[in-house]
Amino acid sequence: MILAQTSPTTLEPYRTQNLGVLCSPRRVYGNEMNGWPWAADNDAYSNWDAGRYRKMLDRIHGRAGCLFVTAPDVVGDAKATLGWFEDWYDDLVACWQPIALVAQDGLVADDVPWARIDALFIGGTTEFKIGGQAAGLVREAKTRGKWVHMGRVNSYERTRYARWLGCDSIDGTQFSWFRDTKLPPALNALRQLTLDTA
Repeated sequence: MILAQTSPTTLEPYRTQNLGVLCSPRRVYGNEMNGWPWAADNDAYSNWDAGRYRKMLDRIHGRAGCLFVTAPDVVGDAKATLGWFEDWYDDLVACWQPIALVAQDGLVADDVPWARIDALFIGGTTEFKIGGQAAGLVREAKTRGKWVHMGRVNSYERTRYARWLGCDSIDGTQFSWFRDTKLPPALNALRQLTLDTA
């Protein structure tokens, strides 16, 4: 499944079972999101703002269709990310949505609070994302029945890799910025990859 960070209204012409919406503190959609699978990211990669993030949690409280909400993270730093997870955990529980921990460089399976998360979001540097440590985390997450998402997937090769690892969803800026040219072929490729691995 591809999660595109743009309005559900804009995505409607491309709607398939393999497409969903990725909202963020800067882009929280209203009733137009009803009926779509969706997730909520935290903007930590590009534009973190604690106040906006808290307002997003309030707006999506208990809303149907949510795949996961990412806990705040620090790009490339697993230890700091785990600290932020602890700081925000009570707020995330109060949101009544599935909680995702963002895997960052240095994270090992023994440090993941598996019992307190519903999903694992593969973030981090490119080297981490396509390396053995992240692959091991994906395997462990799937063994435990967790949803797995990979962020910043902006090529067919990375889409294939994420699918091969067992990721349930992906996102990438290309699907939002260049949706007319990038989204239809990506959805077709994902559909074919799903058939090939069925």
